[in-house]
Amino acid sequence: MNNLILTVRQREDSLRRFQCLDGLALKLIALVCMTIDHTAAILGCGSLYWPMRYIGRIAFPIYCFLLVEGYFHTRSKGKYLARLLVFFLISEIPFDLAFRYEWYYPYYQNVMLTLAIGLVTVWAADRCPRWLEQRMGRPLPRWATAALVAVIAVAGYCAGEQFMTDYSGGGVLLILAFYLLREYPICLTAAVALLLYWFFGAVELPGLLALIPIFLYNGRPGKRLPGPVGRYGFYAYYPLHIAVLVMIRLALYGY
Repeated sequence: MNNLILTVRQREDSLRRFQCLDGLALKLIALVCMTIDHTAAILGCGSLYWPMRYIGRIAFPIYCFLLVEGYFHTRSKGKYLARLLVFFLISEIPFDLAFRYEWYYPYYQNVMLTLAIGLVTVWAADRCPRWLEQRMGRPLPRWATAALVAVIAVAGYCAGEQFMTDYSGGGVLLILAFYLLREYPICLTAAVALLLYWFFGAVELPGLLALIPIFLYNGRPGKRLPGPVGRYGFYAYYPLHIAVLVMIRLALYGY
């Protein structure tokens, strides 16, 4: 038994040597992939359209992972949720212009709302069992905890569907999978593959490549610029780059 434990620890130590990416690196990878995806989706890009869209599939799983990491490391989960909701509102007009050619389209909401619903779902899955245990004065049975988390997962899925968000309820479940299976990489890989294929089809399976940088994550946040730019820059990039691409499309094609 001691030899087995030692072998496992040695393997963990060898894997840690390859974990060379910090949180900033993951954000930049996701940002670049998202920009490539949106450039193709908004401008067309001819024969490069599908290769660019496939590259773009990498972005969303990384953002789901970073959301869960943010949940565990943020000082105020309420402020974290508020930031997502504020930038959801800011992003809605450029998002609708980009993908629905209208100033306001109520039947498709941008991904910031998906992330906000996912954050609430993770928050509930984390806190509700603890709250019940405190009320009852004893630990919950495993089956009860699993049943409660399942109910919360269904509620999060229904919220994503009801609000018609980008990636819809399947995106919320993907966020929850990163929370529930963050310590089990093999199970997480299987869950991500299943969710991507089941809810979005084979076109989303290139998103599995996102697990490569995710598994190379070293748990460190990385450097951040001081002040509001460092705090809100990655949030603000989402509506800004979409607005720029819409203006380029307007200049090139007139719509």
